[in-house]
Amino acid sequence: MATAMAMRRSVAALSQSALAASSRPGCRRICRVLCSSAFQDGESEAAVRDIVCFGAGSLDEVGSSLDRLNLAFSPALVRRVVDSCSERSDSGRRLLRFLSWFRSKNPGGLGDREHDRAIAVLAQMGDLTAMRIAVGDGEKDGRRMTPETFTAVVEALVKAGKEDEAVRLFRGLERQKLLPQQSVAAGGEGIWSSSLAMVQALCMKGYAREAQGVVWHHKSELSMEPMVSIVQRSLLHGWCVHGNAKEARRVLDDIKSSGCPLGLPSFNDFLNCVCHRNLKFNPSALVPEAMDILTEMRSCGVTPAASSFNILLSCLGRARRVKEAYRILYLMREGKEGCSPDWVSYYLVVKVLFLTGRIIRGKRLIDDMLENGVPPTAKFFHGLIGILCGTDEVDHALDMFKIMKSCQLVDTHTYDLLIEKLCRNGSFEIGKKLWDDATKSGIVLGCSQDLLDPLKTQVFRPVRPAESRTSENHKKCFFNFADLFPLFTVTILQFHFECTLNFMDTFQEQQDFGVLLKQGAEGRVFVSTFVGQKCVIKERFSKKYRHPLLDSKLTLKRLNAEARCITKARRLGVPTPVLYAVDPLPHTLTFEYVDGLCVKDILLGFGSDGINEERLNDIATQIGNAVGKLHDGGLVHGDLTTSNMMIKNNTNQLVLIDFGLSFTSAIPEDKAVDLYVLERALISMHSSCGDVMGKILSAYRKASRQWCSTTNKLAQVRQRGRKRTMIG
Repeated sequence: MATAMAMRRSVAALSQSALAASSRPGCRRICRVLCSSAFQDGESEAAVRDIVCFGAGSLDEVGSSLDRLNLAFSPALVRRVVDSCSERSDSGRRLLRFLSWFRSKNPGGLGDREHDRAIAVLAQMGDLTAMRIAVGDGEKDGRRMTPETFTAVVEALVKAGKEDEAVRLFRGLERQKLLPQQSVAAGGEGIWSSSLAMVQALCMKGYAREAQGVVWHHKSELSMEPMVSIVQRSLLHGWCVHGNAKEARRVLDDIKSSGCPLGLPSFNDFLNCVCHRNLKFNPSALVPEAMDILTEMRSCGVTPAASSFNILLSCLGRARRVKEAYRILYLMREGKEGCSPDWVSYYLVVKVLFLTGRIIRGKRLIDDMLENGVPPTAKFFHGLIGILCGTDEVDHALDMFKIMKSCQLVDTHTYDLLIEKLCRNGSFEIGKKLWDDATKSGIVLGCSQDLLDPLKTQVFRPVRPAESRTSENHKKCFFNFADLFPLFTVTILQFHFECTLNFMDTFQEQQDFGVLLKQGAEGRVFVSTFVGQKCVIKERFSKKYRHPLLDSKLTLKRLNAEARCITKARRLGVPTPVLYAVDPLPHTLTFEYVDGLCVKDILLGFGSDGINEERLNDIATQIGNAVGKLHDGGLVHGDLTTSNMMIKNNTNQLVLIDFGLSFTSAIPEDKAVDLYVLERALISMHSSCGDVMGKILSAYRKASRQWCSTTNKLAQVRQRGRKRTMIG
């Protein structure tokens, strides 16, 4: 009787708000429960779910609405309500308010299982703020999460880019001894379960450095099998996702040396990392280095699969290296690579053929794929039709659609794509035929039928750019003007000729830097005077094959870089010509004139006139000292040849010139390549002078404090050459 009276009072208090929102199904259910004095458990549970998961209004109304229901909440009901909230991604704050309300009404009623499930649901929703509050409440109450919930929380934080917060949470739970524990029957200790989950979550998104810290602090727990192999493979994946091929190679070598088994996914991760690195920095090394990794896979007993070659084909396609991609596919088709291509392999090659205008060859390749029995998918045709539509090859896209229909792979997305493209191009009749065909086949289209109406669809008509006033247009206008005024034709021609001569004279005066001394691929060198002193002017001329704006930016950037590098080298104590001036308009550098011979001419003279050992030793010592100072200062010359070294006549001092390819780097690899270039120049041009490089390296070791790492790298560079980047 008392319960019935309370329910009637609740109905009176809620009558206004419930009836105002009675248009919503959930609110009608709540109103029905409130208006009935005898309701069933199913209706009451549905009413609670509607308030917590699907309700509207402010968060403060959640508690008041639940109070008016006057229900007794059991742990099972709380779990069902929490599970219902997982169906909506925007109910995290209301779920958190429900938990707070339940805790206030029944302080000891919220069990660990219900609280743990609520945290997992909040992590699944991605509501990090609500998840943090729930986790904090659990720490205050001394609750321990299950391994599954802990994994979900850590993965949610890492996925959102909060890797530092995930590590702090792990450390905090470790200090409070609240890390989740896994029973021995499940196959592990508690600390192992948590630390391994932490490492895997961090590595999944490429935070391998943070994962290494976790491994270091828990190496005693992670130093036994099978945790060691799992951790190492996770770290390999993390460095590969991060894009650090050097660290990935180090981890891969550690795995091989420890005898842990390596599978196809690990090698594919490393192959993907190296290929994307070369795609960004050295596309010409894509195929050689990928083939080296595939050979390494075979030596470890792992057979490359089509997925391995697809990684290489994808990068070759992005680099538009059509011939190499076609060659790889040909080798796969002939069985020379140990695996057959799948539809993804064909798709990647046909895609790059279509993008480079080789449509007929791409169609032939598709026919070969079908003849060889490789089954395509709807995604295969949809992607290729999208490429053809994007390049305005609609006729070829329709041909591809016919092949797709013959394979019985037509779907709604392809119809929508073609109909919209045809109607936007003005081909309404063909679009109407496709619409009727889809309707007849029972396919429900996603595009609007208004596309078929020419009055409602705006047809795309490309606007032709205004014709530039070329020399032919000038001539045409000029001679038409002369025809109109035949009496003044000779006078106009004479005036035009004189203006042209004056312009050419002015241009020659502006570009007259002095006497041309030498010309290379990047610039010209003139001998001139500066403030009454003899000087050298280096001009970086423009490249006509480049766009004018791009050419101007590149030339100015390289001009400034050369000026900075030669100035830095002089500050490091390396003898260089004094830089007098930098002129950004004509792109010139004005240097001190060095009166002397280049080392190349001197060493060639030794080959014909006999070797002067004393002078040769002095030159080699000066070269080693100069390069050692240069490298210790973090500067790489980039073109260390005997042509870029001069000996002053009066002092016999070595002077380094031409810093056009110089750059700053502290990596021993770059310094080793610098020395390798010098070594190859000496071997090719001055082999008759003996072991000059040995004398240079002897002086280099005395002058450089970092000679050990550089010379060790030099040995590796000698084995592979300067153009192929070695990871390791």
